[in-house]
Amino acid sequence: MSAESDANDRLELALKASNEGVWDWDLVGDEIFYSNRVLRFLGFGRFDAPNIFAQVGEYIYPGDQDEWLRQMEDVFSGKENIFAIEPQIRSAGGVWKWFRIRAVPRRNAEGDVIRLVGSMIDISKRKSVERELDEERGRIDLLLESVPVNVYLKDRESRFIRANKATAERMGAESVKEMMGKTDHDFFGSEHADESREHEVRIMETRIGQVDQMEHEIWEDGHETWVMVTKMPWIGIGGVVKGTFGVTNDVTELVETQSRISEVAGQLEMANQAIEEEQHRIRLVIDNIPMFVYFKDLESRFVLVNQGMADLVGLETPEELVGKHDRDFFSSDLYLVAEKQEKEIMESQKPEVSKLEKIAWKDGHVTWSLSSKFPWYDQKGELVGTFGVSGDVTTLVETRDELAQISNFLSKKNESMEEELKLAREVQQASIPKKLPMVAGGRVQLSHRYEPASDLAGDFFEVVPLGENGVAFLVCDVMGHGVRAALIVSMLRGLLEKGQEQRNDPGAFLEGLNEGLCHLLECTGLTIFSTAIYGVIDLSGGTAKIACAGHPAPLVKTDTGVTQLKLNVGSKGPALGLVPGVSYASTSLPIGNLMGIWCFTDGIYEVQDVSGEEYGIDRMIEVLEGEFSVGSLVESAREFSVDGEFDDDVCVLGLELG
Repeated sequence: MSAESDANDRLELALKASNEGVWDWDLVGDEIFYSNRVLRFLGFGRFDAPNIFAQVGEYIYPGDQDEWLRQMEDVFSGKENIFAIEPQIRSAGGVWKWFRIRAVPRRNAEGDVIRLVGSMIDISKRKSVERELDEERGRIDLLLESVPVNVYLKDRESRFIRANKATAERMGAESVKEMMGKTDHDFFGSEHADESREHEVRIMETRIGQVDQMEHEIWEDGHETWVMVTKMPWIGIGGVVKGTFGVTNDVTELVETQSRISEVAGQLEMANQAIEEEQHRIRLVIDNIPMFVYFKDLESRFVLVNQGMADLVGLETPEELVGKHDRDFFSSDLYLVAEKQEKEIMESQKPEVSKLEKIAWKDGHVTWSLSSKFPWYDQKGELVGTFGVSGDVTTLVETRDELAQISNFLSKKNESMEEELKLAREVQQASIPKKLPMVAGGRVQLSHRYEPASDLAGDFFEVVPLGENGVAFLVCDVMGHGVRAALIVSMLRGLLEKGQEQRNDPGAFLEGLNEGLCHLLECTGLTIFSTAIYGVIDLSGGTAKIACAGHPAPLVKTDTGVTQLKLNVGSKGPALGLVPGVSYASTSLPIGNLMGIWCFTDGIYEVQDVSGEEYGIDRMIEVLEGEFSVGSLVESAREFSVDGEFDDDVCVLGLELG
């Protein structure tokens, strides 16, 4: 396979990994540019695409328009320097889609916005998932609040972390939120609270819960109540015990009734009715939870199952399963193992919790389930069989196996890619000069610092001697990092060789680079750009000429001090690779009192300290006022940063005139 083919493969992988598109709104020329990916998002062609940023009322969802206009006003007024929003936008087919949009303004010397350049990505699927999750949480909360019993969860320290409203009311708390983080010691007497804590610790250690056990409660104010309590270990997905959960039903009235012999008959009738209603509600819950619930006798025959279990084996009602055995539905490999396991549970009286089981059916197909089985005791404490809860995890297991295969494939692929990236970095680093040439007979002294932030950088510079009396210099900053940025760097270096005829004219030189890069990007389908600063120092003519393509203006030192160069109107055009046919003019300045020029990329002045404040241009000027040193400038910015590291590529080129 050729090197060109390898590069194309890596480029294709990089493009698939990103789903972002870019756009550029030229407010001066009233033109909007969309990348191919943005056009696909919106469903428009290149020549019929509207300017959605100017036609807000037509293309932005009414509910998002106020925020859209507010943020636009903040950017145009200079209050903010970034436009960031997630609105709904009407696409070509009239369908409203969600997008994440980010943009930064480009301003003229007076501070007016002349361009907005940014990116956008379709996030409709993410928004749809978020709505579904909110609806699902709402249904769960509604179910908990509708259940007429106390439902709660506690962590390993027996602190309440969730409860329904009925529980809060019974505890005397004004709200469920007030209960969070508290324990039984905040509501009951110390003796009862201590017993409750010991019991919950035992449940977590043994993983054996209790079902409908009567408890006598003594409250902090001394009054007594009686409850029927079901407590179980709360086991996470990974099998780790995270705490306990319980269901409590207050039966104080029933207990007190038993002590009033004269009212026994009437009270028992009412209690039986309440119990029947409660059993009906519990049965409704059991039949509708998304799990398979079953009870078996000592011979492993089904005694009671929920509707989910009946559906699993293909029967219409749970009653049809009563008296049947696993052998009636599953292969011998399965039912013999299940029967043996249930006998061991009954003999040891220890449960099997969260066990992954392979289910082989009689017709030959296979499924997987996550099952928990427990010994089943009657009200007298006598063992009468087993009961269990299981859930179908076939899709999860199949997905796990697929992911394992994919992971193995990707691991090998990553090793190959890492080796290729290492080679690409070595090639790229070899193209950066370690020692700068002597130019203009030593009358122009050069210094530089180049520190890439990743394996493949997007910053680079070039210095070209122009005989004994001149030198040309170029500093570029390609958008992003990695393979795409490195490819653009390679393209630009190739274009530099073709543009030698215009190297004495900075504006014409940048125009040639822009045309060549736009053509290459159109051919390759890439959406990316590069800022650049190009200058020529002519000692014989006594001038320095500089042209700019979306790049920060250089710093210059004269006998009056260090300032950032104010470029003439037209000298600062858009970044390279965005719009073909752009003209770039030059800013000319005399070199009679010129002592130095420093060109740089944004990686140095955008570095932030712990408070989020940027290093900034003003601090760069302060350093250069004190020292003629590129090294001191870079180290000052490094010391300003949070951890002594730069988040972006840093490239600084200094030219001192003797």
